[in-house]
Amino acid sequence: MVRRKRGFTLIELLVVIAIIAILVALLLPAVQQAREAARRSACKNNLKQWGLGLHNYHDTHNYWPPLRGGTIGGSQNEFLSGAVMMMPFIDQGPMWDRVKNFGGGVQVGGDQGGYPRTNTFPHPPAEIEVFLCPSSTVPIRHVASGSAQRSYVFSVGDTINNNYTSINPSTGVIMRHRGPFTYRLCTRMRDFKDGTSNTIAMAERDLGNPGNLNDIIGHVSTTQTTVPSDCQATALNGYYTSGSQIDRPAQYWADGAAYFNSVAICVPPNGPSCGAIDDFSMITVSSRHPGGSHVQMGDGSVKFVNESINTQTPGTAGLAVDATTTNLGGNSPYGIWGALGTLYGSEVIGEF
Repeated sequence: MVRRKRGFTLIELLVVIAIIAILVALLLPAVQQAREAARRSACKNNLKQWGLGLHNYHDTHNYWPPLRGGTIGGSQNEFLSGAVMMMPFIDQGPMWDRVKNFGGGVQVGGDQGGYPRTNTFPHPPAEIEVFLCPSSTVPIRHVASGSAQRSYVFSVGDTINNNYTSINPSTGVIMRHRGPFTYRLCTRMRDFKDGTSNTIAMAERDLGNPGNLNDIIGHVSTTQTTVPSDCQATALNGYYTSGSQIDRPAQYWADGAAYFNSVAICVPPNGPSCGAIDDFSMITVSSRHPGGSHVQMGDGSVKFVNESINTQTPGTAGLAVDATTTNLGGNSPYGIWGALGTLYGSEVIGEF
């Protein structure tokens, strides 16, 4: 008796392969969603760490650190980010000691080697976990300085008026931003007239996609504009338009300039950013999380804000209002989103 060999026919094999392919196609998005959920949770916890650090800093000093400050020392003075001053309060005491004792402890942030855009500044030897959102694109250390990167930055509120120095050019007086962080000025809890739970203190800022410069997330249009809707017009369908000049800032973790260290609550989350390194900057809250970004409120809580949040206050031109005129006070013209950026706008904020 001849025994026949048993096996799959070609058709049966193709059917099995097709079924496996369908199962993989169905399961892969679920796996990716689960991974993003884990990354989003880790990102939220990092931002909570910064919030706890801010409150511990306030308990110690009775105020929050400035947007930018440091020891006076010539043309490069007062460039340190408030994030540097927070190092002991986010479990980075050794990093603070390196900065504090650098150059014999003299003029940190001044001209004696303490300028944070140089390779002589004591940058972390590797990226620090609490600095980075796991969903963010791969950071690139600055070529000249080797500076680490940072996904979490401070809010200057719904105005960008002179946010590089915060000095009124006509009077020479430092102007307080409508948000919690200003050059050389420190905010106390008593300054939150709208309530700490209604005011954004810090937020995510994506580091930019190194493989796609025109992608608006994390990149900055160098178009100089002070009008949020004009900044929005530099992008279309998630990409900068062909006529826009784009920069992907390799951020300096310790630099307090608004370009590296802040977000303005004007353009809604994950929209385009506009600005210049040593000038005013309209840097937008941004992340790689689908649909929105995390913000940390003044009370330390962390919330996820949808990209479609309301951005127009009734009776105003909304995002067409120049972001330098919002220093005049009163309600933000940028709807619920702008209201979340103000310390003292007297807005009534509902659900968002």
